[in-house]
Amino acid sequence: MKIYRKYRLIVCTLLAVIFYFMMMQNSIVAEENPVFSDITVYPLKPTPLSEVSFTIGINSNITVEDVRLIAQECAGDLCFINKYNVSMNYSYTCCMDFYETQIKLIHEDATQIKYYVKIFNNGTWYTSNTSFTNFSIPVNNNPVIIPENKSMPGFELFIVFFSAGLLLMRRHYK
Repeated sequence: MKIYRKYRLIVCTLLAVIFYFMMMQNSIVAEENPVFSDITVYPLKPTPLSEVSFTIGINSNITVEDVRLIAQECAGDLCFINKYNVSMNYSYTCCMDFYETQIKLIHEDATQIKYYVKIFNNGTWYTSNTSFTNFSIPVNNNPVIIPENKSMPGFELFIVFFSAGLLLMRRHYK
């Protein structure tokens, strides 16, 4: 029983010394990853060749060194080769850091835009989830004309003629 107590005391002392040295050398660091809010796109349904604004809120206790928007125009499932890699401008509102930027779209036949945000801190890049926004595609640049009266023209005449025919047949067979 005495041997068990000796070994237990030695093991506990060694663990305490190891933990102490690790803390002194900053080997154990509790660093928080940034929390990304949803990326806001304005306008909500951009058109090809338009200017689009992006805003993201980042909640973290780390010092952000650089925030970049990575965006790519796509036509269906295929994306164009040129990417946007744009630095975002800082602003602070309420309890969160906000970053915003604008890009000018360059592809006339694009149908959507794919985008995400990267944050650089202390030699590490943190990446948000990738999002897609579909474009509002104008139809041949002609306005769509919606008729005011949505009833079928001439349908009332069909009912009148059908009723008159039934009346005539009824009188004829009497």
